Amino acid sequence: MQVRNTNQRKIILEILKNNYTHPTADEIFEKARAIDEHISRGTVYRNLGFLAETGEILKVKVPNGSDHYDGTLHEHYHFCCDNCCKVYDVPENAKVEASQVSEQMQKAGFDVNSHDLIFTGLCPECRKTI
Repeated sequence: MQVRNTNQRKIILEILKNNYTHPTADEIFEKARAIDEHISRGTVYRNLGFLAETGEILKVKVPNGSDHYDGTLHEHYHFCCDNCCKVYDVPENAKVEASQVSEQMQKAGFDVNSHDLIFTGLCPECRKTI
């Protein structure tokens, strides 16, 4: 089955590939609407679901908050602020040795396909105000 690469999908991908703030679907919709005033919220949500399902973007599931989306596909971890709910990339040099965890899980009988790690707490901006 061949999937059409629509202009709306291209707009959404462009927003995510040039954005490191990990926006929510509503934030992406607002940015897309500024580019194409005819794009609907439903179109944005459907395309985000499709792009995440096909592995073209990452869907970052935030505990107790809206999902965020990431155009960076290489393995990396995220930090979610408990106060403002913004999502940040964890610096590359802080990478956890996932292979060691994976090996331990396999020894315990699990078949590990992938992993996701989200740290939570307060971001620098929120720490200043609280």
